[in-house]
Amino acid sequence: MKIKVGIVGVTGYVGQELLRILLRHPAVSVEYLGSRQLKKPAPAGELLPSFRGTNDLKVHPFRITSALDACELLFLALPHGIAMELAPQILRKRTARIVDLSADFRLRSAGQYQQTYRLKHKASPLLREAVYGLPEWNRDKISRSRLVANPGCYPTAVLLGLAPLAKERLLKREGLTVDAKSGATGAGRSLKEDLLFCEVNENLRAYRVNAHQHIPEMEQQMKELSGAPIRMSFVPHFVPINRGLYATIYAPLSRPLTERQLRSIYRKWYSKEPFVRLLPERVWPQVKSVAGSNRCEIGLQRDRQEQRALIITAIDNLGKGAAGQAVQNMNLLCGLEETEGLLG
Repeated sequence: MKIKVGIVGVTGYVGQELLRILLRHPAVSVEYLGSRQLKKPAPAGELLPSFRGTNDLKVHPFRITSALDACELLFLALPHGIAMELAPQILRKRTARIVDLSADFRLRSAGQYQQTYRLKHKASPLLREAVYGLPEWNRDKISRSRLVANPGCYPTAVLLGLAPLAKERLLKREGLTVDAKSGATGAGRSLKEDLLFCEVNENLRAYRVNAHQHIPEMEQQMKELSGAPIRMSFVPHFVPINRGLYATIYAPLSRPLTERQLRSIYRKWYSKEPFVRLLPERVWPQVKSVAGSNRCEIGLQRDRQEQRALIITAIDNLGKGAAGQAVQNMNLLCGLEETEGLLG
């Protein structure tokens, strides 16, 4: 029997990518598509041109009762601040499961959430229950949960790059620097002046320098991995590509490592991970290599001038950075093979 799932927020870029993956997933039946903007049901192919021909699929004005009647698991692909209102209502149904793709349940502290997103958290008791959905480091907890907080795209790329060093207690607490670049879909589908074609095309710019909302999320998870607070300087950039994320990480080491030792640590943690690919020496990730996939590529080098590691990661911000990882989490929640529907 197939798992009945629904997507709330299907008209956004992440919602559409979720639908694309789920329609080809052999163990899933897509039973509900919802949008908060719609006034009446509409064929998916009418709203979303890439789904033309799927005339049996309709997008409905979102009603929580309709979604719960139809589904056992809901993906919430909504702006920040909405999932925290919906989750308590959804979880009253004891068999319901949620994969939330917003930031509403990523932070442990309601105070930190309010400081970061300028919103008071309306479901703070669920912050203790929500499981951070980075499967490579949290799969056992994910498989036993009912509310998964899907990580942000920047944190996914950065944490996968740094987690082995954090777990081995090899990172200094200060001096960590991350230079990251994201494609245009990372900013969502809403109309904004700085996302217009003429503003984005043939341009490269930094934004929210050392003030990005994902910094508390990354520092929180780094502390959980390493057992100690680790501060970072984080500079995100906007690049004129549709999808993809590239992170260059300068990681000061707490003790000297040879190149061989550095690579050995990453092989130890990632050699059996289906979606993390450690590249050979002097080979570096490319956004094109991961586009449309749920993979993360990692390149490594010991900096000869400093006691630090140079780590470069690449993911698809809509794939491993959002929808692909959400389906990976769904597979764990539902007791399926973790790679189901995500390979190829």
